[in-house]
Amino acid sequence: MSRTALRRPVFIAFALALVLGPFVAWQGAQGGQTHQESALAPQGIVVVGDSITARYNNSPGDADQGWWSIVGHRFAADVKTYAQSGSGYLRPGHRCEGNRFIDRTQVYTAEAPSILFVEGGRNDWARCVDGVFVPATDAEVDHAVDTYLDTLTTFVPRSTRIIVLGPPWGPLDRENGVRITRIVRAQAEAHGFEFISTAGALTAARVVDGVHPNRDGSAAIARRVIRALE
Repeated sequence: MSRTALRRPVFIAFALALVLGPFVAWQGAQGGQTHQESALAPQGIVVVGDSITARYNNSPGDADQGWWSIVGHRFAADVKTYAQSGSGYLRPGHRCEGNRFIDRTQVYTAEAPSILFVEGGRNDWARCVDGVFVPATDAEVDHAVDTYLDTLTTFVPRSTRIIVLGPPWGPLDRENGVRITRIVRAQAEAHGFEFISTAGALTAARVVDGVHPNRDGSAAIARRVIRALE
């Protein structure tokens, strides 16, 4: 057999690699047969939150894409959310119905995620009494946050990285924002959890109603989280 004949299969294989290589890489990028495991969160991310999480979706580029979705896509991580509008450490959902963070026991029984985010506190300026919101004292908020973080310490595996977000607070009711954030931060640090400040992320131009983020607001929260994780 001639040297030319011997080289032909090698040349053909090399040519195919040049042609198919970019396609295989593109297919993986598009969510084809290959799947890139997240280096940061191979076991995924779980988010416990309020409406800042619950009202938003997982559609990249959508006006209502959530901060958690932006973070998940940035790190190629699956994200599960356990969130409800109006809820918090102390308070159940709107109309004093629904549940508090501590009532979401799925978080403790599900497979241990790589990262657990707690996003909340915005609603905890009040508690429910006979179906009516009444202002909550510092001691009541502090006890609720302490109890929930104790619960995470007890039931969430040590392999999970627990991160507490400062309550994303828009321009309304700044006084309570400072008060609640101070309590949440102090308890996070006392429990040895990471704390990410969101102070100033939700400016007047980044909310739709003084409270809930628009697309720019969700992106601003996500940037804080991504910067901390990186």
